[in-house]
Parts: sequence; C-alpha cells; structure tokens
Amino acid sequence: MGRAAIGGTGNSVVASPLFVTDRLNLSTSITGRRRFAVAAGGALGAVGRAFVADVVGRTDFNVLWATFIVNVAGSLILGYVVARHAGRSRSSPFLIPFVGVGVLGAFTTFSLFSAEVFELARAGDWVAAVAYPLLSIGAGFVAALLGVRFGGSK
Repeated sequence: MGRAAIGGTGNSVVASPLFVTDRLNLSTSITGRRRFAVAAGGALGAVGRAFVADVVGRTDFNVLWATFIVNVAGSLILGYVVARHAGRSRSSPFLIPFVGVGVLGAFTTFSLFSAEVFELARAGDWVAAVAYPLLSIGAGFVAALLGVRFGGSK
C-alpha cells in the first residue's frame, strides 16, 4: 500500500494542480516524462496556431476563420490519432499526451471561439452568433468522424 503523504518515496506521487488524479494514485496518473511530452507538444501546437493566424490574417478572412480552421483541423487530427493509436500496445505511451493534450491542446482554442461568439452577439449580429457555433461544432464533429474513419483503417 502506498504512503498517504504526497511527495514521499514508494507508491506516493507528487500532486499537481493540472493532474488531480496524481493525488489518487490512479493508473491514469501522468509521469514527469508525460508532462514533458505535453509541454513540448504544447510549444509546437502554439507555434502552429500562430502560423495559421498569420497566414489567414494575410488574406481577406478574419480571425473567426483562423479559429474555425484550427478547431476543425484539430478535431480531424485528434480523431485520427486516437483511432490509430489509443489502446495499442505498440504505440508510445507519450504519443497521446504529446499530440492530443500538448500539440492539439495548444493548437485549438475553445476560449477564443467562445469570446468570438460573445462579440458577435454583443455587436448585434445574431445570425452569425448562432450560425458560427453551429457550423464550428458541426464541422468539428464531422472532421473528428473522418479522422476516426481514416485512423481506424489499416
């Protein structure tokens, strides 16, 4: 049986505000190497998101489209990666934390999406305030399904 105190040796673990399950010593706890994989992936995802924002910013599109593109692309990629690698013993234990949590967590953005919908409503553009989230969620769902379909095929 593990120690009750946090941070000792043996079966005890160091608590982290990001990974509450560590305190419970569950099989889903994230190791230090997985945390590093998340951080490294997050750095890449943030750069990717900035790149998309820069490219879309140089076009006639506005920031709504940059958010739409990264969120739908992230749904497609995550669907693929999860279908392709989740539960497979030959996959790296760092792949899902690196790609799913790190890269795609930083690449996609729900908070900016929510702020954009709020701004559309505040500006009185009710058609866009309703259509944008419906289109985004619908496209993200379809993209995730396509990713799962492509990722699940061999």
